[in-house]
Amino acid sequence: MSISQTKEFLSEKRLIAYLDLSNIFHWQATLKWNFSIFYVIKQLFEISVLNEVRIYYGLNQRELNKSENFHRHLRQTGAIVITKPVKWIRKDITKGLFVKPITLGLFDSQAHAKLSELVEYLQQQGIKIEEPKCNFDVEIALNLLDAADYVSGVLIFSGDSDFKEPLQRLRLKGKNVYIFGVRGMVGKELWQVCSKYFDFGQWYRGPKMRKPRLE
Repeated sequence: MSISQTKEFLSEKRLIAYLDLSNIFHWQATLKWNFSIFYVIKQLFEISVLNEVRIYYGLNQRELNKSENFHRHLRQTGAIVITKPVKWIRKDITKGLFVKPITLGLFDSQAHAKLSELVEYLQQQGIKIEEPKCNFDVEIALNLLDAADYVSGVLIFSGDSDFKEPLQRLRLKGKNVYIFGVRGMVGKELWQVCSKYFDFGQWYRGPKMRKPRLE
């Protein structure tokens, strides 16, 4: 059955979907298959009362042409793309890069020695590690609050618990909050403000490309 025909949306008058794209791309590791964002958008626009699909995704200036082309294709679907430049954060090669500090305390001396040996080797190689960062929590939160007076509900494609407060305000205004996510990647705080949860893996009807197994 199409999502546009499900009972959850029969009473809705105006919906907006918010996609934290970097966040939902991480779902693919848990699902063990890759989805097409373009089919996700197509499915969303099948909802007759959905007025906007808003996608938040960074602009990679190191691969500018590729990044701009991707954004252009997203906009051609009718989606609204909100973007800003990706920042690259330099990471020091330490034990904490590989293992969380709380876990390091569980290691015995032999394990620490092996890990230290690895860290020293990588440092000697002169390897530089940079992590891309482009967080849209503030932008999404502000857009949610800006829309509070003219939507009947919102669709959130993110499991980030930081959205609890703005979503809670929407619920206090009588708006419905529909959370889309995958198992183990939805913050427990969101369950407190959720009108209905959709398992993304079951909801998605587009092509699925199986992720290759690592030997």
